[in-house]
Amino acid sequence: MVKPIHRVTTVIKETRDIAPGVRLLRLSDPDGWDLPPFSPGAHIHIHLPDGLVRPYSLCGDAADRSSYFIAVQKEPDGRGGSRQVHALQQGERILVSLPKNLLPLTNAPHVILIAGGIGITPFMPMIHEMSRQGRTFELHYASRQSDAAFLPELEALCAGRMTRYDAERGQRLRLDDVISAIDATGHLYCCGPERMIGELLAKTGHMRDRVHVEYFGVSADVGQQAYEIRLARSSRTVPVKQGQTMLEALRAADVDVSASCEGGICLECKTRYLEGTPVHRDITMPKSERDTHLTPCVSGCAGASITLDL
Repeated sequence: MVKPIHRVTTVIKETRDIAPGVRLLRLSDPDGWDLPPFSPGAHIHIHLPDGLVRPYSLCGDAADRSSYFIAVQKEPDGRGGSRQVHALQQGERILVSLPKNLLPLTNAPHVILIAGGIGITPFMPMIHEMSRQGRTFELHYASRQSDAAFLPELEALCAGRMTRYDAERGQRLRLDDVISAIDATGHLYCCGPERMIGELLAKTGHMRDRVHVEYFGVSADVGQQAYEIRLARSSRTVPVKQGQTMLEALRAADVDVSASCEGGICLECKTRYLEGTPVHRDITMPKSERDTHLTPCVSGCAGASITLDL
């Protein structure tokens, strides 16, 4: 039996800053082979030196299989992943996952992209693809001029189809104006801060499956109260202290739960619950799954205990 491949060894061929606080990494196969293919909108998980695993959108051209590109904004007050990425050096070897796509590009006749800050990254392969195919699209990019990533490349690729918004210059993105101009066949993509996406979703209920979003950053605060986790398979009880996440408590009790982003985004830690009332704080799980599953990295408990299928 052939063993399935889940991770790929890459070597860092190049690192450079493309905007203040934004580091671009080019990853290639150590022996020069093509990397596994990906489709526009895909991401990979990076296995960092101290054991952290973090997802990052692929921001290169999907037609170029010689390299993967990721662009990472440094978050000084984050959970450590971005700081480790910024410390990586050319020549280091890094394990990455196979590409996975939670934000696939539709074949709609017209596509509208809305990016906030570093949320531009998953749209770069889409813009390459649509430009190559001669498809119609428009990009609305909200970011300060001083720290906007990929501007020269976007200006060349978009050829007049990009509208820039710089709050420092009084240029604010008005979602109502963008949404009102979308016809019955257009598909809308948005990637950016949770507040931006929350506002957009509140205004686009009529578009239903023509709206596609991807968040970045951690969702709401966790660890607001203490409770107990009951493990159905092992008949154990794990206490969760105030200020502690469900995932942290499980790890402290040596319960193995696979996790990656630890921000309620990638759903790597999705776990079935059997009893109790969870407080869902993830920002990507389909509503249809919330009656049976939660994400221990950010989910809480509304009562004194919750029972997991572990």
